[in-house]
Amino acid sequence: MIEFEYHPAIEAGQDSEDTLTLYFVGEQLLLPQRLIDQPDSDVPWSKETLAGERTLEMVLGTVDGETLRIAELTQAQDGWQTISLRDYLMNSREQDFRVVNAAAQLKYWRSTQNYCSRCGTGLVTIANDRALLCPSCQYRSYPKISPCVIAVVRKGRQLLLANSNRHRTAMYSCLAGFIEAGESAEEALAREIFEEAGIQVKNPQYLVSQAWPFPHQLMLGYLCEYDSGELNIDTTELNSADWFDIDDLPLLPASQTVARKLIDAAVTLIRDC
Repeated sequence: MIEFEYHPAIEAGQDSEDTLTLYFVGEQLLLPQRLIDQPDSDVPWSKETLAGERTLEMVLGTVDGETLRIAELTQAQDGWQTISLRDYLMNSREQDFRVVNAAAQLKYWRSTQNYCSRCGTGLVTIANDRALLCPSCQYRSYPKISPCVIAVVRKGRQLLLANSNRHRTAMYSCLAGFIEAGESAEEALAREIFEEAGIQVKNPQYLVSQAWPFPHQLMLGYLCEYDSGELNIDTTELNSADWFDIDDLPLLPASQTVARKLIDAAVTLIRDC
């Protein structure tokens, strides 16, 4: 099993010519052609050093005791090809998913947090914290994490699933949304489901969480029960939503996603009742 360990600071670790590298071009992952065709056949990082201008480079941590860096190039190299982060993660192995997930979030942070939000001074790395420091006013910038709720709603043998207008396929998933300032996770869950589907829910039970790099979310996963109301879909968010019997489910998210873990848990719970 791959052991993934963070270093306590951005520049920590024994970087050397043997350091593993995970390559990006902009927001897309850069992989050898063989991994484009079969993403789950090998790890996405490499000891190969690619030529070309690097717009960002940072040490992420260690994998199997070896230092891993992130490098962002301006363009793909011969024999390598870009793939969207979402497409890769949907087909990757779970242990690789975790590493790429963290890398994408930290790369986004370093790409967007360059200046102090208080005084405008350029931020610098520090050796004792995973943060960027303003040398002028001492403000520290940490990686941004946005908490979200995601839930599967049960009604008898049926699950409420939706096809989002962000999906490019006929895949149906759980309802989800960001937690707003001052809300508890449970309050956000009830509000989001009512806003998107028009129904009230009860008995929310936390099950599992997952980091999600689009661009920096922490998904808090819940099981809950239908309480009242009729489906009234918010078409600005959803293409469609419906109740599906557990023996007749539509196309579902990949197994390593928090949405699929919630759906599978709900199906097991219903079958065991």
